[in-house]
Amino acid sequence: MTGILDKYLEAHGLTRYQLAKNSGISSTTWFNVNSRPLDRWTVKQVRALAACTGVSSITALRKLEEIDRA
Repeated sequence: MTGILDKYLEAHGLTRYQLAKNSGISSTTWFNVNSRPLDRWTVKQVRALAACTGVSSITALRKLEEIDRA
């Protein structure tokens, strides 16, 4: 099963490796985030994801919520 993070990254043409490199958050952390429910993510993780995909934090969170509900 693909996690929320992987689905979000796929829509933006990124990999977890690229996200880790650009965000400064380790790929191991992103691996763990991908297996957690969205309500267990930290604000720092959502902000980093948003910055790496060029959207605002609220836009990223809304898209993540859409993916989670699907």
